[in-house]
Amino acid sequence: MSHRKAVGIDLGTTFSAVAHLDAYGKPQIIPNAESERITPSVILFDGANVIVGTHAKNNSVVEPEKIVDFVKREIGKPKEQFHREFGGKIYSAEELSALIVKKLIMDAERYLNEPVTDAVITVPAYFNDAERTATITAGQLAGLNVLQIINEPTAAALAYGLDKLDHDQTVFVFDLGGGTFDVTIMRIENQKLHIIATNGDHRLGGKDWDDVIVNYVAEEFDHAHDENPLLDLQSYQDLQTRGVAAKLQLSRRIHTAIVHNHHGKSVKVEVSRKDFEKRTRHLAEKCKTICEIVMQEAKMKWDKIDKILLVGGMTRMPMVREMISQLSSAPLVSDVNPDEAVAVGAAIQATLSMLREEEITGEKVLGENTREQFSCRDGRLIQVTDITSHTLGVVLWDESNLEEYVFPMIKKRTAIPASAKNSFGTASANMQHALVKVVEGESSLPGECTPLGVCDIELPPFLPKGSPVELTYRYNANQVLEVAVEACGSQSKVSIERNTGLAPNEIGKAISSLEKLSVE
Repeated sequence: MSHRKAVGIDLGTTFSAVAHLDAYGKPQIIPNAESERITPSVILFDGANVIVGTHAKNNSVVEPEKIVDFVKREIGKPKEQFHREFGGKIYSAEELSALIVKKLIMDAERYLNEPVTDAVITVPAYFNDAERTATITAGQLAGLNVLQIINEPTAAALAYGLDKLDHDQTVFVFDLGGGTFDVTIMRIENQKLHIIATNGDHRLGGKDWDDVIVNYVAEEFDHAHDENPLLDLQSYQDLQTRGVAAKLQLSRRIHTAIVHNHHGKSVKVEVSRKDFEKRTRHLAEKCKTICEIVMQEAKMKWDKIDKILLVGGMTRMPMVREMISQLSSAPLVSDVNPDEAVAVGAAIQATLSMLREEEITGEKVLGENTREQFSCRDGRLIQVTDITSHTLGVVLWDESNLEEYVFPMIKKRTAIPASAKNSFGTASANMQHALVKVVEGESSLPGECTPLGVCDIELPPFLPKGSPVELTYRYNANQVLEVAVEACGSQSKVSIERNTGLAPNEIGKAISSLEKLSVE
């Protein structure tokens, strides 16, 4: 029996965390080499050395040009849209994310005193196909077998709900992190966890609150000295650090002051909690709107919510809690640490994934007591049903209006894994090729959806108009899509051209070049 050890990884915008199940089957956060329970998602390039975490973050003011932070906001983008260059080498968002994962794994191995082979990595529920694929790649680049990708609110719900499976309840998960925002409604019933609806904005998070403070101080500096301190990278990083500190203080105190020095000039800016809340009200309103939308999608009224689960460090802010209490009178759950719940839930999912694998292969990797702990009363494994966060469609030709439109194959909020099959007729006689365009999004207009891939399938000669072309969409547990096309006997798989930072054939090369870097 080959030894395998699985962990759960919360790969966050501002902080990341890793957890495992201990010898007693209890999920535990694994501290890093600096004895911290969460690791800043900041990378410092220093020659052939790469430093990840607090030391990198502390150095961001001194050597801002050697720093990468907030890389999660870029993951899934092609290299033309985002890359960073260090030591003559160009890095994609996946490779940079892999360095953060590497640090987490190295620290975990040192702490656990055994190799880590497998992981479940979490993503915002609202991540799309490219962002999910890129996250899987990041895990593989760090040398892991990625068991599964799961949604962050689902992971948090698992961390909360595992020992509450006997109490039927509806839980509203409010997850506001450093860079992303997700809301998810979950039902615990008959010892099963079932996700009902999910929505979010993966470019909304704590950083946006920080930026409000940063811009405010910069304006005051500009007024006083006729100079913009944000144009200087070092000054910007310094102000960013002070902005974050001020934001944290304003969660505990009703008043703080920020002093910013730049080019020998300085400014002192007083900020009250009230003033800060006024300046960031539009951000809280954005969150509120998304909460309302997800309730509409679930066709639910607020009085049907039994508990509200707060996840992500930003939920410690009084204004966020105040906004939630205006929406719902349901009690806020406080028995889950907002910074750690996602990693803990990922570790639980990692164990569930391995137990499922055991059922399929018949090879036992985990102890019998673990299986018991993760089983319902009837002996079956605990079930978590997640749903699709975006609609997957195909572009068709509308004969009567002479224009293209999107036909939804798998609708948003479908339970996953999911598959759908549909047959379409060719648009004209003797068509030699059928062009299948696969898109993701909620609009019926192709231009408003995200293209995922195109399949050009050759058709047999002399086909009459309306000859059937059969499409099969399969959406796996990672919410990554596979598409197959069959037309008059010829079959083809759509190779979905995910235009992320790395093409599949570049992964091997990237792994060996990342291995040359020493990560600490």
